[in-house]
Amino acid sequence: METTTKPDGTKGETITAKDGSTSKTTTNPNGSSVTENKAADGSTGTVKTDKHGQTTAETQLSGKAIEDAKKNGEPVKAPVEVEATRNSNTASVVNIEVPKSAGETKVEIPGTNVKPGTVAVLVHPDGTEEIIKNSVPTEDGIRLTVNGGATVKIVDNSKDFIDTRAHWAKDAIDFVSARGLVNGISNTIYAPNNSTTRAQLWTIL
Repeated sequence: METTTKPDGTKGETITAKDGSTSKTTTNPNGSSVTENKAADGSTGTVKTDKHGQTTAETQLSGKAIEDAKKNGEPVKAPVEVEATRNSNTASVVNIEVPKSAGETKVEIPGTNVKPGTVAVLVHPDGTEEIIKNSVPTEDGIRLTVNGGATVKIVDNSKDFIDTRAHWAKDAIDFVSARGLVNGISNTIYAPNNSTTRAQLWTIL
């Protein structure tokens, strides 16, 4: 690891791994920072955090990374890391670029504070947002499928139901309710012990 400090207080840290991947972080006196990562497979990622803690990230996934991942039946891991937050307005924004020739590609975005109710939210060009219902929390972040790239937010969309806080199925309930697959009977009550209706079962399927 190599560290530097400029006269104005700007600090730099560069880490080079054995596989040739690099991570360079620049932290400014005002608390903002930029981290630039380059994976051994050629994928790159940049994470910018402003002085207020707002994070935006960009990642370009290489053809080699995608090809290797598909051969192994795994998602491509983006060389960025963001934090999931409750507020969509301040949530981390990630711009994912994938070669057009790649087609549908499973991508894993590493993240912290990821829970069963954490979702990826697609940000359309006109600014409207849509929950990606098949986005799935993983051990290291969240997995989703993209085609040609996408801009997403990572949001903890867990619902705070009064009657599920100590329920044995809380994680599963958080997962389906966060994605709008099965809603509670109100904003605060889920009624986990009620029988499933035919309409709810159809929605799940």
